Amino acid sequence: MKIIATLLPLTLAAFAAGSAVAQSTSPPEGCAGFLTVHTRACTVSHYWRCEDAPEGTTWEVSHDIDGPSSLHVYDREFQWVDAFYFNTGTTERLYEPGPDPISISELLETGQDSYDFTTIEQTGDEVMKLNTRGRDVATGKTEVIDGVTLKTVNVSSETRDETGELIFAAEGKQYVFEDERLFMLGQESYFDGAERWQEDNTPREFIFPGEKGFDDFRPRYGCNALQASLLPPVSQ
Repeated sequence: MKIIATLLPLTLAAFAAGSAVAQSTSPPEGCAGFLTVHTRACTVSHYWRCEDAPEGTTWEVSHDIDGPSSLHVYDREFQWVDAFYFNTGTTERLYEPGPDPISISELLETGQDSYDFTTIEQTGDEVMKLNTRGRDVATGKTEVIDGVTLKTVNVSSETRDETGELIFAAEGKQYVFEDERLFMLGQESYFDGAERWQEDNTPREFIFPGEKGFDDFRPRYGCNALQASLLPPVSQ
């Protein structure tokens, strides 16, 4: 996927050009956005695809209240291929698909999909090889959110380092937008080996090209609650 290795750095350079750009960045030349999604968790994601990329390759750039937070690249099966996290400067790249790559086709056809693959994560000079294993199981139910029908999926996964130590685990409910072959986060619980927490990243609003707000990078939902939780306690 040479096109991915080429366009991801170009996209990151565009985001780094300045704070104004970070609020109105468009896809690189040869690419076009096809969907904007706001979530309950004070985030907004923009999705685009590029002419010269392998069919079905999708870019997702997410913003929170402070600006860009992450950029992901997925292949047609929604296997994670490349990622960059703005807050930490961490990159995560697919090292090898492994014995059981993610397959959204298998999930849609059979109702379940297991996966087992390896990524390389780098933050500064620190490099880690991580193995992720998990299973997605369709519930057989759908939910309609902002006029879009989504399939609901129960998910569970574990990520471990080369010593077998648990680095990250997740379980809960996600959504599949079948028409666009996209996974979207929902209500999940997480564990980083030390702490457990829950998040609700359920989609709230879907905006398509030509609709008002399609190019908006500012989250619309859940931000007041988030800001309130970050305020220092009132002195008595």
